Amino acid sequence: MAASGKASRSSTRLTLENLESLGAARLARLVLNQAEADPIFARAARMELAAKDDSGALAHEIEKRLKTIRRSRSFIEWDNVRPLAQELDQLRASITGPLAEASAARAIDLMRLFLSLAEPVFERADDSSGTLGVVFRQGGEDLGKLWCRAGAPEPAILADDILTLIESDGYGVFDELPEAASPALGKEGRAALRHLLLDRQETLTGTERRSFDYKAGWLLPKLADLDDDVDAYIATVDPERRNALLNAKVAERLIAHGRAEEALGWIDAPTERGHNERELSDLRLRAFIALGRREDAQAQRKAIFDRWLDVTALRDWLKYLPDFEDLDAEQQALDQAMAFDPSVSALAFLVEWPDLERAGQLVRDRIDRLDGRAYDVLRPCAEALSSSDPVAATLLYRRLVIGVLDRGASKYYAYAVRDFVAAGKLADGVDGGSDIMCHADWVDFLRKSHGRKMGFWSQIPA
Repeated sequence: MAASGKASRSSTRLTLENLESLGAARLARLVLNQAEADPIFARAARMELAAKDDSGALAHEIEKRLKTIRRSRSFIEWDNVRPLAQELDQLRASITGPLAEASAARAIDLMRLFLSLAEPVFERADDSSGTLGVVFRQGGEDLGKLWCRAGAPEPAILADDILTLIESDGYGVFDELPEAASPALGKEGRAALRHLLLDRQETLTGTERRSFDYKAGWLLPKLADLDDDVDAYIATVDPERRNALLNAKVAERLIAHGRAEEALGWIDAPTERGHNERELSDLRLRAFIALGRREDAQAQRKAIFDRWLDVTALRDWLKYLPDFEDLDAEQQALDQAMAFDPSVSALAFLVEWPDLERAGQLVRDRIDRLDGRAYDVLRPCAEALSSSDPVAATLLYRRLVIGVLDRGASKYYAYAVRDFVAAGKLADGVDGGSDIMCHADWVDFLRKSHGRKMGFWSQIPA
C-alpha cells in the first residue's frame, strides 16, 4: 500500500513528463480554461502561438502590447504592481528567447522599446517593493547581451549609444549594461566610452556636472576593471576624496597584479576611521605574504586574532610558530578568548575552534552578558553543546526564550517556542543534581513573569 501511495503521489506531480502524458487535447482545455480566468496568462499563450510559426507575428504581438502599456496613464497601485511586473517579465523573456533566436536585430529594437517604458511606468507606479526595478534592470542587461549576439554597430557608435542610455537613465535600469555589452564593445569600444565620459565631464557645469559625475564615478572604475587595468582604476580615485573603502578597493587590485608594496601604501594611508578595518587587516596580511615578509605576516595574523578572535588567523599563526611552541601558545590564546569582550564573540570562537569545555564554562560564567538577541550565535552554540554539556546548552536556550519574552517580540514567539522545547528535552541532564534551576521551576518562573503573553503559551505543545 505504501509503495502504491508513493507511486500515486509521484504521478500527480507537475513535471514535464507527467503533463505530456495528459495528451494535447486535455492540456489544451486546461490552458484555455486558465486563459479565460487570467488575462496575463492569456497574453502569454497568444505569444507562444504567435512564435510557433512566424517571428514577425510574435514581434507584432510584443510591440502592440508594449505600446499599449506605454500609452496608459492610470496610476498603478501597489497591489497591481506585481501582475504588471509579471507581464513585463514575460514580454522580456519572449524578446530574449524565441524572438532573438529568429531575429536578433528585431529583438534589439523591441528590447529598446521595452526599456523606454521604464520611466513612464516608474512615474505612475508604487514600486516600493522594487519588483518593477528588477525586471527593467534585467532588460538593461539583456540589451547588452543581445548586442553581443547580433553583430553590434561599430565600437565607437556603440559606445556613444551606451552613454546616451546611461545619461538619460534616472532609475538604474542600465547599471549592468556596460558589463553585459563589454564583449561587443571590445577594448576599442571601452576606450571610446571612457573618452566620451571624460569629454562630457569637461563640457558640463553646475547641477548637470554633479549628476553626471555620479554616473561617471561608477562607470569609469567599471571600465577599468573590464580592461583589467589597475592604473586606469587608480586614475578614477579623486585624491581629495580618498577613504578607507576606496583604499581597500585599490589595494585589492594592486595585490592581484603583483604590486603588493604599492598596495601597502594604500592600506596604511591615513584616512578617517572606516567600517572596513577587518578588510584592510586581511589585505595587509595578503600583501605581507605576497612580499615574503614572514615575520610581518605572523604579527598580522596575531593582530587579527587579538582583534576579532578569528579562527583561521589563529590556526595559521600557530602553524608557523617554531617547533614545540604551538601547544603553549594555543592554550594562552584560548585563555585570552575566555576573557574576550563581547562575550558572544568569545563563545562563537570557542565553539568553532572547538573547545567545548571552555565554551561551557564561559556560558556559566557570563550567561548574563550573552545578548539573547544574538540568536544566530547562541542557538547553534546551544546545539553544539547539548550532548557534551546539557547544562550550558540549557542556559543558552533559556536565554534565548527570555530574550524574546522580555522584549515582547511576538513575531519571534515561534522561535522562542522551539528553544523552550529544546530546553525541555535536556531536562533529564539538568535536573539530576546540577546547580541551575530545574526545568519545572524555570517554567513556573516564566509563567509568573510572562504568563499574560498568550501568543507564546498557546504555541507550547501540551
